[in-house]
Amino acid sequence: MDFSKGVLFDPGYSKFIMPFSSNIDAAHNMLFSIKASHQRKFKFQMMYPQLLKLLEQTVSFYLGCLLWATFISQSFADSPKEILGNSYAGKEVDSEEMLFEVNYAINYIDKLKKDCQYYLGKTCNIPADWADVMLVYKDFLELNNFLVNANTTADIKLPEQIKIPNQDELQLILETIESVIKTGALKELFKVKKYIL
Repeated sequence: MDFSKGVLFDPGYSKFIMPFSSNIDAAHNMLFSIKASHQRKFKFQMMYPQLLKLLEQTVSFYLGCLLWATFISQSFADSPKEILGNSYAGKEVDSEEMLFEVNYAINYIDKLKKDCQYYLGKTCNIPADWADVMLVYKDFLELNNFLVNANTTADIKLPEQIKIPNQDELQLILETIESVIKTGALKELFKVKKYIL
């Protein structure tokens, strides 16, 4: 990546992400349009891998935002860079609206666990750290006032739960982000999660 003119607000994640709440709502509307409970259970069984994938992609995106924020705030700590393409800069934002998607995704973990138990008769295999990532991301948004004042890398504040990586770890984070932006496999970001959480 070229940082000579500044750093991008979004390194390239957003093209791989879909609106979480509207997709989940659509899936559940389809599910509840089926009257017979045995058919509904069968439909949920078919939908479950896609629901889990959508949740995984969303959590991975949030982790990616935390990794990027950590990378840009720490890599340019001594010589801050301008943040390019921040569409929230200087805007008036509604905190409930800004937190809607992340809160929806956090709450959906419990719903999906209950649905698994009910429709599949088994415990969902949802990684324990998914909720942790989303809660830290929510803290990050609130701490940074939803990034409306994020004009340079010096304006980025990291939640206290985030560990500060060393130079080698920052380099590994950058390489992983660059790789993921090429492939779209956002879940690969979990390979470098340990450096910040």
